[in-house]
Amino acid sequence: MMTAADIMITDVIFALPETSIRDLLLLFANHKVSGVPVLDPSRRLKGMVTADDVFRRLRPHTTHTLDMGTFMSFYVREKTLPDRMRELIARPVSDVMTTARLTAVSPDTELADIAEIFGERRFKKLPVVSESHIVVGIVSRGDLTRYIVRELLTD
Repeated sequence: MMTAADIMITDVIFALPETSIRDLLLLFANHKVSGVPVLDPSRRLKGMVTADDVFRRLRPHTTHTLDMGTFMSFYVREKTLPDRMRELIARPVSDVMTTARLTAVSPDTELADIAEIFGERRFKKLPVVSESHIVVGIVSRGDLTRYIVRELLTD
C-alpha cells in the first residue's frame, strides 16, 4: 500500500506563530500557495493558516462577508489598503491560525485514509508528523490527485 511518505512534499513551506500576516501573505504570493502549517522553532505543529483564515478576519461582524475576491477587487480599483486590512497585516499569524480540528497524519498513513480525511473534512493539505511530533512533510489534495492520475495512466 502507498503511504503519505510516498507522495508527501518534504520541503515544507511554513510560518512561525510570530510571523506577521503581511509576511504570511508575501509567503503565499512568492510560493504560490494558499495555506501553510504554523510551526514552532523546533518544527512542531502549532496550527494551520490559510488565505481564507486571513480574509475571514476582514469581514464585518454582520451577515455580509468579505471574501478574497471582493477584497482584491477593491484593492485593484482603489489602489489602497482599507484601514481594517492595514491593522490586520501587522498582527501575528497566531491571531488568525486554526488550531481547532487540527489534523495531521504520520508518514505511514495509507493514501486511502488520507483521501478519506480530505473528503470528510474538506481539508486541502495535511501535515505529516513524525512520532516525536516534528513536521516532516505535507500532503495536499493535488499530490493525491497526481498519484491517482499516474496510476490510472499506467494501466
